[in-house]
Amino acid sequence: MLNNIRFDLSDYLIHFFRDVNLSGPEPIFFPENARFNNVAHSEKLDSLFLMRCALRHHKLFATWSYRGGRPTIYGTFPAVCFTDMPLAAFVQTSNERLARGENIGRYAFVIPKAAMFTAGARPVIYGLSGDVREQASNGDFRILDERLLPLQEQYRYVTYTIGDVKQIDWTHEREWRWPYRGEELHWCENGDLVETLAEMPGLDLSHTLIEGMGVIVQEQEDVEKILYDILTLVDLTKIHKSMIRFIIPLCDIERFGDIKDPARASEVINQNAIDLSPFFSITQQRADEISSVVDNIIEAHFNERTHSEHDYDDGYGKSWIWIADNTSELVRALIAKGRLKVSTEGRYLLDISDFTAFHDNYEEYYCNKIAIALERAFGVNASYFTVRSANHRDQIPYYTGLTEEDHPFFNSTIAYD
Repeated sequence: MLNNIRFDLSDYLIHFFRDVNLSGPEPIFFPENARFNNVAHSEKLDSLFLMRCALRHHKLFATWSYRGGRPTIYGTFPAVCFTDMPLAAFVQTSNERLARGENIGRYAFVIPKAAMFTAGARPVIYGLSGDVREQASNGDFRILDERLLPLQEQYRYVTYTIGDVKQIDWTHEREWRWPYRGEELHWCENGDLVETLAEMPGLDLSHTLIEGMGVIVQEQEDVEKILYDILTLVDLTKIHKSMIRFIIPLCDIERFGDIKDPARASEVINQNAIDLSPFFSITQQRADEISSVVDNIIEAHFNERTHSEHDYDDGYGKSWIWIADNTSELVRALIAKGRLKVSTEGRYLLDISDFTAFHDNYEEYYCNKIAIALERAFGVNASYFTVRSANHRDQIPYYTGLTEEDHPFFNSTIAYD
């Protein structure tokens, strides 16, 4: 609609991440098990760490938004919260609130409003016409009198009162919420029923038809990390290539000038668009050539028979070659050939056990040797990955040679305790 093209309106909803101190006054529940590729070195969880946890689980986590020990989400459905503010307003507001010492995130997902409406998100309801009364004794739930608001809609209610001695006004947030209506569970943020981050209720992006969403980060160096995660999810077929369209680093936003004009905001989005097609356009001939080089390297090491009795495996597990650079031509070629399997945590693994010259019980030794050779030949980060007492790539890691924590595979908190 033409009337919607205004500087104070947006076609997107923003879901931002804030820094969290698990020992602070406004903690969140964060399960200890967030997968081995997400490492919390501290109780201070920074925004980028939390965003990447959500992205890697392709999920926006629904919560009760506890404040002062009480949920601020009414009803029986936890929710995902969004703000309906233009990109320019988000940049300005985050700058001003951070300058005042308030805790607001500079990392966010930006999702088309129409797509979120289709998924079930709705604007919140600020205040009600009648006197708001809560039903007594509802355990962890806060439930209003259903004559004022049906239970199904109570997740949308936000307290609003002005003109009184005690004023409560959150209308500046222009909030939307998406309710989690999955398996009904008496879930609360003390973690009684949730042991892993994957179990957290929320909006699973892999089960939606969202297209054209974006990501906002603070630094240019963050873009590489987010792109790494996005490509991994596409390779895992958890999301499609058109789901995430752009990544905007706020550190560069000033060079675009005033972005209050919707046309300027669209220009910023277009200038920060990502294109995944080059990673899926390697020719069959080139993929064959690279695959053949890999085969020759593997067979040469097998033929040299450099192992000794000291290198013997115990035989109660499995090893792979782990090629960590998912944008490299080597990985893209082996993906195109169907030779790499991607673990849930995002390890790109090459199996050498199906070669006829394979040496039983020396798999880890040769994975390590061949990984070093692939590093030299293709200029990539390569290592070996081993699970013990199991044969599946998603089992508990026993040993890996990749320890470079600056590599985008690793998602670690900035702070260390």
